[in-house]
Amino acid sequence: MQAAVGGNVRYPNLQSIANAFRFGINDTANNTGGSGTGSGNSAGLIMPNANPDVTTLLDIAIPELFSDLRNVGDPELILDNYIVSGLPALAFTNPSVQVALGYQGFFDGFQWHPQWTLPVGASKILAVWERATNTNADFSPMQPAPFGLPGGLQGNRMGLWEMRQGAIWMPGSLLQTDLRIRARITYPELIFSANLNFDTTYVPILDSKNAIVAKMRVQYAVRFAPELYQTSLAEETRMMAKLKQEVVRQMQANENQRQPFGDEAVQDFAVAWQWL
Repeated sequence: MQAAVGGNVRYPNLQSIANAFRFGINDTANNTGGSGTGSGNSAGLIMPNANPDVTTLLDIAIPELFSDLRNVGDPELILDNYIVSGLPALAFTNPSVQVALGYQGFFDGFQWHPQWTLPVGASKILAVWERATNTNADFSPMQPAPFGLPGGLQGNRMGLWEMRQGAIWMPGSLLQTDLRIRARITYPELIFSANLNFDTTYVPILDSKNAIVAKMRVQYAVRFAPELYQTSLAEETRMMAKLKQEVVRQMQANENQRQPFGDEAVQDFAVAWQWL
């Protein structure tokens, strides 16, 4: 029986992306001898792997891919159930004090503690829950505060949160607190290094190779071939549409049901609106 196309590793590696990019710009000649077709590190007279421009193009295209897919809610770019345990309690109530959990640590209203941090890859916080530390209680949802945190006395719960200045800001609590966080994430950008192994470095998004290559070709056209910019941009749009459509169709497969109209009004105003 023949092996299935693709093998066991489903994520594209940088080598396959670079090879497809060189094919698209007609740069597959053997860079060691100057003639014939090369592959891998031996391919490319203009854009071999050793050319820093290849890494720069990857560094531009891959984060843009992540950003595009985060905006349509791709679950591959969502981190859930990230637990931060044992945030310090306030010593006393003070309406002027707010606490913050950021990438560099936890601010207790007076000083920073580096042992509690947001996940490095978090780019947008979606939801936050809380519970008292050293309990096995359920996590209670915290409410976002889109118009800012109120200046009031703190209690046994944080209750509210808002994202600003790269941190989750909260009123503080008189109890030690555990937070549970759901966030959109990005993956670390490539590191410029002569030792970067294109064969063993993968982009953790399924079927993303053609979209990344298309994004690289757009940037290549901007720099070297402006007459091909519109063609390259149209191809990039087509490739990204495929990835986005898969995510959207997956979300559309979920059943959604809203509360029947009038139910809340009956409770709130004691008026039977069902006849409307």
